[in-house]
Amino acid sequence: MSFFPRPFHRLLFCIFAFAVCAGLHAAPVGWSWVGAVTADAAVVTARIEAAGPAGIRIGNSTTTLKPELTAPMEGGVLHRFVLAGLKPDTAYAYRFVDAGGAPLDDEPRSFRTFPAPGKPASFRFVVSSCANGKDSPVFTAAAKQGARFFLHTGDFHYYNIAENRVEAFRAAYDAHLSSLRLRAMLAAIPLIYQWDDHDFGPNDSNKNSPSREASLRNYRELVPHYPLTVAADANAPVDQAFTVGRVRFILSDLRSQRDPDALRMMSPTQDAWLRAQLLAARDGGSPLIFWVSSVPWNGRATKADRWQGYPAHRAEIADFIKANGLAGKVVILSGDAHMTAIDDGSRSDFATGGGAPIRVFQAGPIANVGSYKGGPYSHGARYKTESKKEHLHQFGVVDIEDDGKRIRVRWSGRQGADGVGDEVLLSDRDAEGPIQFEFTVP
Repeated sequence: MSFFPRPFHRLLFCIFAFAVCAGLHAAPVGWSWVGAVTADAAVVTARIEAAGPAGIRIGNSTTTLKPELTAPMEGGVLHRFVLAGLKPDTAYAYRFVDAGGAPLDDEPRSFRTFPAPGKPASFRFVVSSCANGKDSPVFTAAAKQGARFFLHTGDFHYYNIAENRVEAFRAAYDAHLSSLRLRAMLAAIPLIYQWDDHDFGPNDSNKNSPSREASLRNYRELVPHYPLTVAADANAPVDQAFTVGRVRFILSDLRSQRDPDALRMMSPTQDAWLRAQLLAARDGGSPLIFWVSSVPWNGRATKADRWQGYPAHRAEIADFIKANGLAGKVVILSGDAHMTAIDDGSRSDFATGGGAPIRVFQAGPIANVGSYKGGPYSHGARYKTESKKEHLHQFGVVDIEDDGKRIRVRWSGRQGADGVGDEVLLSDRDAEGPIQFEFTVP
């Protein structure tokens, strides 16, 4: 499932972690983050403390790439680099250099580009959300799984920022990105991310958040993201999409445009974009579509900060999926709930009269107390702890096997508290046994 065998991944991660630990306090590079990876490009952001301009070099190249953007932040300067002209499915090492081309440190950092879009490809990724803690062992466990990337489905932090200052958001992200385990993981695999409420603004935040403007700006500058729907509009949402082989990923921003008065999760423009993306994926050779929803999809209509509280909008989307032959092709990866749960679609059909069962994988939390939301879930949920103060450390593993005729998908909820991640979680509600599921898409 991965380019390197798993023992090699674990050895490589140990080397990364040792190098980070040995030089953490003196390192001129506070952290680096690779995201927005495609078959031929990637985006790297970093906090660099070195005096003077800094650049990046890829592999053995002697060419120094200059940052697309620099911005001041506490402890250094935010740098944003856009890497283009890369080869598909290729591993690249990279290093940061000073104005004279000398490396700023000797920490090993690398990433791998995605396979060419439209061609069958097998791969693994990990998914989770809700990091109410800065140094979760989930990141260590995830780095050992041989994953191509970590898909973060919201609540990168829990600072609940209500002041409209970009510096406040810079500091919150910096605190997490500087933590040892996440910092080491980011040296080994990319992280792709969509926010939810606690990292967008205050708890249960929406378009009325007092910090909306600063939050949107920080995301555009600090987060390595894919092209946004309206890149030139500073107030536009951060919806985005990407493809790995024949699998399409759609990440909807369900916070910055949400209208609680009209009970709409997204603006009309966002809704139209989502529908267009679904049709384009269906018609463009993507038999499988992962839609990232930062809040749970499941559950009967009730007053809530998730899709349950927006039942008419949920039904409209389900009806669209049903009417356009997308049932079975669209699956949901969701965050917000502090639990891991799987539904095979039997409890996740909200189309008028039925006909749009949507498989759901609810993976998390990275670090938080347990909570159960939505449901019930056909293949169970895991959220209980012995103490209300005890943090869960959970994540999901997704395996894709594409032989050109069909795509086989395997989901498994994993225990991350041990820093290894090989233990499959056992359900404590809705069903018995391991939280895992397998299905195929023709």
